[in-house]
Amino acid sequence: MSPNPRRCLIFDFDGVLVDSEPLHFESWQQSFEQLMGIRIEGSHHLLVGLNQEEIYQLWAGKQFDILTADLRTSLLDLKKQIFLTLATQLQPMSGSVDLLRRAQDGGWYTAIVSRALRTRLHRTLDILQLPTRFDIILGNEDALDRSTDRKIHARAAYAFGIDPRDCVVIEDSVSGIKDALACGIGTVIGLTSSLEADALEQAGAQQVVAHLDEVRL
Repeated sequence: MSPNPRRCLIFDFDGVLVDSEPLHFESWQQSFEQLMGIRIEGSHHLLVGLNQEEIYQLWAGKQFDILTADLRTSLLDLKKQIFLTLATQLQPMSGSVDLLRRAQDGGWYTAIVSRALRTRLHRTLDILQLPTRFDIILGNEDALDRSTDRKIHARAAYAFGIDPRDCVVIEDSVSGIKDALACGIGTVIGLTSSLEADALEQAGAQQVVAHLDEVRL
């Protein structure tokens, strides 16, 4: 039994709390076009669950070998600038504020565990006017196991002295669901904001919802 009797609701960020993935895709498109003359066909769904290295590979393709460390840094810096310019149009995912309120009224801790850099998470939350609604925010620097590249949702549980089995995670990607299960999270919910229900179920999600209003605590 956990030393702390409370439970924790853990959110992924992009595609769960905010519908930001189309803006990320457009930001990468503009960055690669400006610096390398590359645009790719497709939509933001191509980005779901990818890590940084996989994103570089997606755009660069056969030109991947010319991506020096300096060029990667320039691409990432430009992408961040473009994203923050576009981010003024972002809104919280429908149902997210109500779900947060329900969780907190029920005595739950609330957390974000994301692959995004911590600075970007906080700046986006400021834009969304949600900066104080979470008990803990774990970004790339805090949440990733560098040896496996897995996102460790359980680190939020450990911060509160809670057994990971007493936590609920909401993810929209196959990799996010698999990571949550791998670190012992008790309930993993898939949100179909980015992928079809079948893909989330096959990844191991115990529940799949189309809208955050459907989440029952």
